[in-house]
Amino acid sequence: MFRLPSLDLIRISSIIALSSSMIIGSIALRGVLDQHQRAGAALVELQLFELATAAATAITKERRPLELALSAEPADAAGLTAELKASRADADRSIARFRQLVESSALASSMNFNFLTALLRDERRAADALLALPLAERQVSLQLRVARGMSSISQTFVPFVDKTAQRVIEADESLAGRVNVARLLGALYEAATRLPSEVMPALKRSEVIPPEAVMTSMRVQQRILALWDVGVSQLEFGLDSPRLSQAHEEIRSVYFGKGFPFLSRAIETHSRRPLNSVEQAKRISEVYAPTTLPILRMRNLYVDAMMKEAVTIQESTLLQMKLVVCLTVLILVMTAIAAWVLYRQMLRPLLGVRDQILALCERRPLERRPYLGSVRAVASLYKALETLEDRDRQRMVLELERADLSERLRTLSETDELTALPNRRGLFARLDGFGEQGRDYVTILGDIDHFKAVNDTYGHGPGDEVLAAFSECLRARASPDVVVARYGGEEFAIVMRSDQLEAVLAFAEDLRAEVEALVVETSAGTIRITASFGLAHEVGPVAAWPTLFDIADRALYEAKAAGRNRVRLCNATIMQLGASALSSSGALSRPGEAAA
Repeated sequence: MFRLPSLDLIRISSIIALSSSMIIGSIALRGVLDQHQRAGAALVELQLFELATAAATAITKERRPLELALSAEPADAAGLTAELKASRADADRSIARFRQLVESSALASSMNFNFLTALLRDERRAADALLALPLAERQVSLQLRVARGMSSISQTFVPFVDKTAQRVIEADESLAGRVNVARLLGALYEAATRLPSEVMPALKRSEVIPPEAVMTSMRVQQRILALWDVGVSQLEFGLDSPRLSQAHEEIRSVYFGKGFPFLSRAIETHSRRPLNSVEQAKRISEVYAPTTLPILRMRNLYVDAMMKEAVTIQESTLLQMKLVVCLTVLILVMTAIAAWVLYRQMLRPLLGVRDQILALCERRPLERRPYLGSVRAVASLYKALETLEDRDRQRMVLELERADLSERLRTLSETDELTALPNRRGLFARLDGFGEQGRDYVTILGDIDHFKAVNDTYGHGPGDEVLAAFSECLRARASPDVVVARYGGEEFAIVMRSDQLEAVLAFAEDLRAEVEALVVETSAGTIRITASFGLAHEVGPVAAWPTLFDIADRALYEAKAAGRNRVRLCNATIMQLGASALSSSGALSRPGEAAA
């Protein structure tokens, strides 16, 4: 009967014990580490989400002092003006803190803070211009426009909050319910503070609430009730904290039991006749505004609870990791004492060979350790490995040179040398992965009017400078949803993902106006140009890009035939909008009219 020598049996047993302890320890440590990392990632994203919600709240709070200041004479509104400045400063600080953290994260490229700050600046200027007028000249329609403009800032900021919320959910899916509740409460608070904005201007001037404002307020009321109906089951689910339960009850009793019915009755009453509406407006400001605060407190409690839970999980998993590491090290030390000789002479060198072979296969660096033992077979393995590494290193150098050359050739073949924009080949290469299910697409072909005359008059050098200036106008509008390319000669292409046709028309018209106002300083002097644009639209994924470009090209031809310096549509889907829809979008205006 065959029996293993005792020494070999000890070595085998030691290896088995060592491997088992390492595997068990690694599995346990990996599980705890994953949980720790998940909690840490969730905490980081929650901090970003908290700053986003704080900024959204600050933007919303800016409306109330503005609306109060609009109802007072400029000479009597010093205190309200100071409060408005303070709320604006608070909103700016909140946005700046949020932006600073976003710019250090992966969300930096997906959030357009410049557009947000520009929109906020424009709305504030409009509000300040209205505040400078005497109270008698502040018409209700003007006050409503200012109030709705500030509300649009809150709506513009919603995608910012949604993106941070999605990051939290991606970090820890178990937080999805609470994050969505916090978003719901934020939307509920914004709607609740917006509701009096629609009726207060008329009440403070002792006028009947305009029908448009009544309809808007009714829509806001319906939104508030819908948000509450959708979220009430989630609010009541898992309310294991007394503070959360108390805040939930405050919303139910204070806002929906007092503030919301009070304002709803006032709107219904004063939509027919004023009835001493000045006093009623003052009473609304005193009674309704405080009832919205429980919603804000509830939202903050939800965010705080999520962050505290993430911190608790982090601390708990850190303790578990320390325990797992200590137990694993203890077992390894005890097992290593018995296996040291075998490990020293053969196992470690062979494991080193294995690791270096794997690193060589995976093309990753690994420190090479020379073999110091006396086993000739292992020494020969190390020698063979050195030869293999030298040859692989030479092969890697050749592959890198070949890949670099291939990439440079591809880039040159797909890029226009003059404008540095993609050429037609590069455009269609980018469009291969541009289409998405459920999205609409618009192609725009733009052509510089009378460009041949520019070349004939000034020469090809200034003509190239004109082309470069025109391409810069287009390049400034490129984004993940907008692809810009030189289609050929003086013809340029723009491809957009958009299901808002009016917005696309406005985009093309703004571009046409920008080109019309462009002053190109060339080596031959100042040159002014205009451009014509043709648009084509496709619903859903594009079946054939060349076909869509042919439609846009026909539209461009019609634009030039109609007199140039204009936007022209030639697409059956867009034509279904009708002349009235295009007129309301502002597309049919000025010499650069867009006509279907």
